[in-house]
Amino acid sequence: MPGLTDRYAELAALPFDGGYPVPETGRTLNEELFFQRAVQTYLWSLPAINMYAMKEGLGKTFGYGYQVMSVFEQRLKPNTIITTPNSDVIYGLGFADLSETGPLVIEAPPRLQALLDDFWHRPLVGPKIDGVQFLGDIGLPGPDRGAGGKYLIVPEGAEVDTGDDEYFVYSSPTNGVFIFLRGFFQSVDDLSPGVAAIEGITIRPLHGDAKPMDFQHASNVDSNALFDHDASYFDMLDAFIQSEQVDAVDPYMHGMLAAIGIAKGREFTPSDRQRELMDQAATTAWKMAKTIAAEYDTTYKALWWEDRHWVAHVRTELDDFMHTLLDEQWRDRTTGHTDVDAKAHMFINHYSISTGMMSSIVGFGAKYGNAYKDADGNYLMGGNTYRIDLPPNAPANLFWSVTVYDAETAAGVDADGQTYPSLNSMNDLVYNDDGSVSMYIAPERPDGAGNWIKSVPGRGWFSLIRWYGPTADFFDRNYKPGDFVRIG
Repeated sequence: MPGLTDRYAELAALPFDGGYPVPETGRTLNEELFFQRAVQTYLWSLPAINMYAMKEGLGKTFGYGYQVMSVFEQRLKPNTIITTPNSDVIYGLGFADLSETGPLVIEAPPRLQALLDDFWHRPLVGPKIDGVQFLGDIGLPGPDRGAGGKYLIVPEGAEVDTGDDEYFVYSSPTNGVFIFLRGFFQSVDDLSPGVAAIEGITIRPLHGDAKPMDFQHASNVDSNALFDHDASYFDMLDAFIQSEQVDAVDPYMHGMLAAIGIAKGREFTPSDRQRELMDQAATTAWKMAKTIAAEYDTTYKALWWEDRHWVAHVRTELDDFMHTLLDEQWRDRTTGHTDVDAKAHMFINHYSISTGMMSSIVGFGAKYGNAYKDADGNYLMGGNTYRIDLPPNAPANLFWSVTVYDAETAAGVDADGQTYPSLNSMNDLVYNDDGSVSMYIAPERPDGAGNWIKSVPGRGWFSLIRWYGPTADFFDRNYKPGDFVRIG
């Protein structure tokens, strides 16, 4: 657009006198530098504040403490504002603080799929067994392989005497630990197996008295676990930094953080003008991250299939689904450098990571695809009618699902009269004669549409397709879902 780059030309043309800035130049460039540092700090800290916002949002509603577990006993509904929740499993979300509890024991029941992340959204480092390094996973994708087991979370570098007990030991570089549980069911009419798997867990300190587990049923309780995109984001970032030990990773970015006034042990007291700049920086950075996500198929080339608009969370080669180009911390496997675009895409619209979430082992964990655009490359909008065709024999041993999310909040689309913004292979779906499935996403049910997810006019949306227990047909590229095709 004409004039978009004029601001940059004006900055470059600000006057100097004898190699020194004139007063107005100094004021302008100092504010610009503060603004730019705040923008980059927002983008860099998204994984941590995504996590901290979940802890605070759910904690204010359901309570704090290692023993408190928010259990979505009737599945996730749109009244829970959180990024891309899965409405087709039972969730359990818990948060612990090792500075309060010391080493923490988790006794996991059978048939649980769960993970452990630190508060920078990095998977905890677990044991190495038979050449396999476990990162974050417990339960089905973890070292107990779904049989149940005893886990011990210890501060990174700590030596802990466990006596005669044997544990799968995981270490955390942060005080905060995210305990994320998934329970499965085989029928949408009976969710009790999934709830039982979640509520079969025990979490307690290794030493001292244990509080009884407090399972808070959360499905029908309104809650907001989303981070802000105004100046209050930086207030939360300061609260997080004060609550944590100083992280050894990214010393330059911690310097950027200090440059805008946030540092461990320092009072955060921005001036009125700095808060105004932070407010603008947060809004700008949020829009930048949302743009990265929206253009992930074109500008950022993270496609699953070259002739589709489905994108991968973790980049992969188009001709080789067996190898992700990034590791569990969004680093290039060759250079070790952070893929800043992939990380921003992940944590503006999603949360949690472990090896099981990005594994390329047949039958292990899950695979995910995002779609922000229709078959013509246009953004998906709630006032339109779309059809998507999924071939027969979906590549999932456990189940598959299609979910529709609000483009702004990344929470489930909240449409009047619709309980869940998703359909899955356990629903009573209408199949085509060849075994394929056609779904419709529209504000009103199209004539003859058997499988329909309701959208909201005036709201953009995006979709996630999930394959749990992915089969060889996915990795061999024998299966390819259709795009969303606009039909009205």
